[in-house]
Order: sequence, then structure tokens, then C-alpha cells
Amino acid sequence: MPLARLTARAEVIPGLDQTKQNKSTRRQFTDSMKSIASLILATALLIIGTDVRAEELKLTGENTTVKFIGSKKDGKHEGSFKKIAGTITSDGDAAKTQVQVAIDIDSITSDTPKLTAHLKSPDFFDAKRFAEAKFVSKGIKAEGYGHLVNGELTMHGVTHPISFPAKVIEANGGKTISCEFDLNRQEWGISYGKGKVDDLVKMTIEVKVK
Repeated sequence: MPLARLTARAEVIPGLDQTKQNKSTRRQFTDSMKSIASLILATALLIIGTDVRAEELKLTGENTTVKFIGSKKDGKHEGSFKKIAGTITSDGDAAKTQVQVAIDIDSITSDTPKLTAHLKSPDFFDAKRFAEAKFVSKGIKAEGYGHLVNGELTMHGVTHPISFPAKVIEANGGKTISCEFDLNRQEWGISYGKGKVDDLVKMTIEVKVK
């Protein structure tokens, strides 16, 4: 119904005294306002029903980096995983955002070829036996200047809960989700070199969002 037709008008009704005429006018005005309110509400519900939908960001080795630094008494080594697949699904509400990531363990690389081969061996990740690591979020909540991500990481045949901070950095017209935290390899049964190689591995994850 066009809004112009809903405009209240004072109609003069012949033979009706002024008091009744005023009541009639007020009733017309009230009915018109109710009609306009109903139309606005219906339009708003239509907009909400069609515009609020979850968006999915696909994670790949092109827009996502997973890097690590392992330390020992006489130095440290850097490495990363090259093959990553997953999704971040969100409707704009961080609490309802879901993250799922799968990492190809055999895609691991480090600053020395010899170490890369050793990391793939049964001493560490045992890539042939445990070909994939998986992370599934269980909840995300605002904390400080960013968010705290809670979830479960399955690696080396073990599933263990983890929590880590995440923040969004805006620069050059784009956004980057950045996470830095320590991962205790012992919790996933990777114990080679205990006492010589640090248990805590520094993790850095970045997701480029266009």
C-alpha cells in the first residue's frame, strides 16, 4: 500500500458535531499510524531475513601462514607449514564464529633440510603415521584489545584443548587476523630431546582478509 494513502486527513462529515468530528479525526490518525508502523516492521523483518547471513572465508596456503620457532640451549630454528585448508564462518558475531583448519604435516619446512626431514620422522611429528593436524574452534569471546579463541587441536594422534589470543590488524586497505602463542609439544606426546629442546614452541598464525 503506498505510504501516501496512509496519510491522516481531517474529513468534514456533514451533520456530525465538532466533538464527534474530532474523535473521528483522531481515530483516522491513529489507524493510519498503526498501518505505517506495521509496514515499517514488515519491511524491517524482510531486510533482516534476507541480509543477515553467514559469510565463509576459505583458508589456504595463499592467505594463511602457520609459522613456528623451536628453541634449544644453543640456538633456535624456524619453520612453517605450506599446505593448509579450512574455513572461518561468521555472521558478524564473534561468539558465533566457527573456525576449522586442517594442516598437512608432510608440508612442514624449516631453515635446514636435515631438520625438516627429522621433524617429519617418528621422533617428532611422525608425518607418515599422523598425516594431518586439525583445529576446531569451540568458542570465541572478546578480551582486551582482541579476542580469545578456544578450541581443540588434534595432532600426533592426540586431541587437546587450547586457547590463544587473536587480533585484527588493519593496514593498506586490508585486514589481517594475527595470533601469537606458545604451544607445549609435550601435551601432544612429542617429547624428543626433552631437557635439550624446549617444550614450548612459539606459534605465529596470520590470515589475510581482503
